[in-house]
Amino acid sequence: MGVHFCVMFPWAGRGGQKLLAEQLAQYLAYRLPQASQLSVSNVFRIPGGASRETWSFDAWWLEEGRQTSQGFILRRDPPASLLVTDRDIEFQVMEMAYRGGIPVPRLRWLETEGRWLERPFFIMDRIDGCETSPQVLLTDPSFQEARPKIAQQFVAVLAAIHSLDFKAMGAEAFLGPAPAPEECAIREIEKWERVIDRDALEPQPVLRAALRWLRRHLPPPAPKVVLVHSDYRVGNFLYDHEGNIRGVLDWEMAHLGDPIEDVAWACLRPWRWAGDELVGGIITREEFLCRYEEAMGIRVDPQALHFWELLGNVKLAAIFITGARSLAEGKTREPILAMVARGNPRLELEIMDLMGV
Repeated sequence: MGVHFCVMFPWAGRGGQKLLAEQLAQYLAYRLPQASQLSVSNVFRIPGGASRETWSFDAWWLEEGRQTSQGFILRRDPPASLLVTDRDIEFQVMEMAYRGGIPVPRLRWLETEGRWLERPFFIMDRIDGCETSPQVLLTDPSFQEARPKIAQQFVAVLAAIHSLDFKAMGAEAFLGPAPAPEECAIREIEKWERVIDRDALEPQPVLRAALRWLRRHLPPPAPKVVLVHSDYRVGNFLYDHEGNIRGVLDWEMAHLGDPIEDVAWACLRPWRWAGDELVGGIITREEFLCRYEEAMGIRVDPQALHFWELLGNVKLAAIFITGARSLAEGKTREPILAMVARGNPRLELEIMDLMGV
């Protein structure tokens, strides 16, 4: 779930930051054998990430007599998180998106064991000179002129993701075989039902009723099977004052499926940051859907959109349940997990409204 890449805050004691800086310096020396006089500084934990720890740091080194500097982002597996996901898949999906011309940070290195930093992680380049906060985008006067362009790019980038030739790019090697168009919906219902079955700490009558409703109201088959980002929304991309989306973030739930899943997720009420009906606080639903249909050459079926919006709320509630279990079992003391665990009653009201209860 959402992370903030460009607003830096201290998030750990000085001792922990110093140790991590030393470990990172050792790792970079291993990965950059031609570098000398390598140093790491400005190590900060970036708040907001609930599925992986996200850290920012700077590195300097000499190579062939030239001084080089680079800002990096570290994504490290936490002791516990909102959702257990495979960092290998996130890394490979982002690499594929980068090759396909999608604005994402440049991926550097993936480590699947805890040899260097106690836990698995990957490192990518940091994109500087940008923001990711929805609140800044909506309230900072300096972004007033950029907002319309960002709204247009928000649609265009989603269409570009859904237009990637994932078969030719080898996505099925790490995401598994693509589902048939008529299988996409039931596959996602079953996925999130398993999460609820595994992690619920108490009965979940509203979510159980919603799952039954979803099975009774399956949408038409997907208009095409695409790479689904699965967390595409305002708040999960980097943007600048010129109105450019410079990096799409948080790909850990990416899979192959129905493109309307992403469209509906972007429309969820929790992401209507302005407290109105604007998608992400930046674009009307009508314009969002119209621009998407034009870009993709497909029709967004209202029944499908309603189905995926309801399932999106169930999915978000299931994700929050995993955080609550991690907290209750003492696997983590992350404040964000305590906060999101309190969000399900509002989601349940939205779910009941979408079911017409």
